[in-house]
Amino acid sequence: MLTRLLYKILTFKTKVVRFRDAKLELFLADSLPKQILGLMHRSSLAQTQGMLFTFSSNARHGIWMYHMNFAIDCIWIGERGDVVDLIANIKPCKGMLSCPTYYPSANAKYVLELKAGAAKRLGIRSGTNLSPVLG
Repeated sequence: MLTRLLYKILTFKTKVVRFRDAKLELFLADSLPKQILGLMHRSSLAQTQGMLFTFSSNARHGIWMYHMNFAIDCIWIGERGDVVDLIANIKPCKGMLSCPTYYPSANAKYVLELKAGAAKRLGIRSGTNLSPVLG
């Protein structure tokens, strides 16, 4: 399958950041192939891990849960580091035709995906500044 081949070819750089009292290891989705692949086909994600998508433009970047194996919190972050929208506990979809795309209510430059429940645990909500996470 193409996505499994991409995992063999692509290497996700990671960075460790501190947010409040938590230390997070973020996989960086900083190119189109990495953004397309995202967290697909991964078996799990630790409470202290996430994926940070960095886009070249500020727009309503959508995400979907096709080929996902666990639920996530999806956090859209504006250019200045403020959370512009958040959808908690997005569950994997069962098939391509029944897989909705989730969009933020406002433009964002970054998308942070964390294991479901992490946003609440970390106190992240609309308006929270996540500049420390962006580095």
